[in-house]
Amino acid sequence: MATAQPNTIDSTNKEAEASRRTEMTVPHFILLGYGVTDSLQLTVESQRVLARYGTAYSVGLPANLTAFLKSQRVKLTDLGPRLGPGKEYAEAYLEVAHFLIERSAHERPVIFLTPGNPLMFNAVGRYVVTEGRRLGLGVQVVQGVSPLDLIISGIGLDVSTFGLQVFDATRLVARGMSINPAIPAIVMHLGGFGASTATATGAAANLGPFVAHVSRWYPGTHPATVIHLGTQGMKVASLPLNRLSAASGVEAGAHLFLDSVRDPLPQEAPA
Repeated sequence: MATAQPNTIDSTNKEAEASRRTEMTVPHFILLGYGVTDSLQLTVESQRVLARYGTAYSVGLPANLTAFLKSQRVKLTDLGPRLGPGKEYAEAYLEVAHFLIERSAHERPVIFLTPGNPLMFNAVGRYVVTEGRRLGLGVQVVQGVSPLDLIISGIGLDVSTFGLQVFDATRLVARGMSINPAIPAIVMHLGGFGASTATATGAAANLGPFVAHVSRWYPGTHPATVIHLGTQGMKVASLPLNRLSAASGVEAGAHLFLDSVRDPLPQEAPA
């Protein structure tokens, strides 16, 4: 009578099992952040990811970072043309996010290289995470140095003692959000206030509505510190709030810091 043989796994099955295990550990998406004032501020983790997979998508990388990654033989695909002049930001960001989601059916991981923290004031990153979770796809986030980190460090804010409020300039006004003048506030994207489309001319924003809104909580003489972040580091310029709307040189990437006031303006009683 024949003796039953024990179950064995041949080399083909072993390779298939190893492949399945590897696939399970590789996320569908990796969102990588790079530094803001110095575009070569790539974390060691980010560099290892790029070296391992050798390909990434981005939107308008700085020239020196592009050159560095190409020297590391990283294949880059620029999705910047999808954000062409005159195109609605919301529509363009959604188009980029949809493209990345679709690519996950053909390659893994899909790596998106973006400034700072991929989930901080980043519509594409947030959409990929939200949609990825809905579809049951794995998403890994590797953050870089964000504009908020740089502003806090550059100004020397003691966030643990005094707290901090953070707003987007356009949404702050559009949604009628309140500010507590007793707590320091950082308002991001002041230079892009009210803009809904990409422009080729870089026209200055009309800050009148913004100043009118925040003046409900701050006196006109309160210092408004305009912050520019670039490859040369952080530059700040302070002027009275009531002169902000007439100020020149508020670039598209400018942000704003409003320190706390000792004697906040009296608040209107609720109706």
